[in-house]
Amino acid sequence: MRKTIALALAATVVLTVGAAGTVLAMGGTGTQPAQTADTSSQTVTVAGDGSASAQPDQAVLRLAVTVEGDDPSAIRSQLASGTSDLRSALSDANVATEDIETVGYSIEEPPRRVPPGERAESEPELRGVHTFEVTLDDTDRAGTVVDAAADAGAEVQSVRFTLAEDTREDLRNQALENAMANARGQADTLASAGGLSVTGVARIDATNTNYRPVAYEDTARQAASGVTTIETGDVSVETSVRVVYNASS
Repeated sequence: MRKTIALALAATVVLTVGAAGTVLAMGGTGTQPAQTADTSSQTVTVAGDGSASAQPDQAVLRLAVTVEGDDPSAIRSQLASGTSDLRSALSDANVATEDIETVGYSIEEPPRRVPPGERAESEPELRGVHTFEVTLDDTDRAGTVVDAAADAGAEVQSVRFTLAEDTREDLRNQALENAMANARGQADTLASAGGLSVTGVARIDATNTNYRPVAYEDTARQAASGVTTIETGDVSVETSVRVVYNASS
């Protein structure tokens, strides 16, 4: 009787182990063995850089009428007179009124060159500034306009050579295409080295774009003829993208 019970228990243990083995073999997804690697989520992530450049098609000049003195009323009057002279000079240089924009107006104490309370007798109490931006669609005219403004007594603060909005957008798109080509080349190299092949794009992030106009912060130099000449360079756009590619072995 004892032998029969022992045999029955042994049979039960064998069946239990067999059932557990079946569960382990069927683990994972459906009929796939648990030990089989899932390659559907393999990715390659890279950062690509791209740039594009073009000749500027727009010039932006920052001009200022400045007056110093001690009487605010007199400063306002002189600023108005200087502004009138500047606008007249710009009109004679064939600058349209709509291309002239006021970007600043102030009457305030100038920066002190001596400690407060020890102002030199020759140092003015107030400084008035009326600042304008002039936008030119013909960059070759920049020197002529600089001369016209200077002859009218205005201060030439800076000259920037840049791109019109449509041209700038075209240049940015070209830079993005170059960045994507750079990213794909890196992804193919990395995938090949890892025994993989790129199959498509999973995600793209493009948030970093740098735009570099050509800027001159000081008045441009004058040629021997007395006419100001300004040499321009290319305007560049630089951008970067982060791309996640799907890959398979």
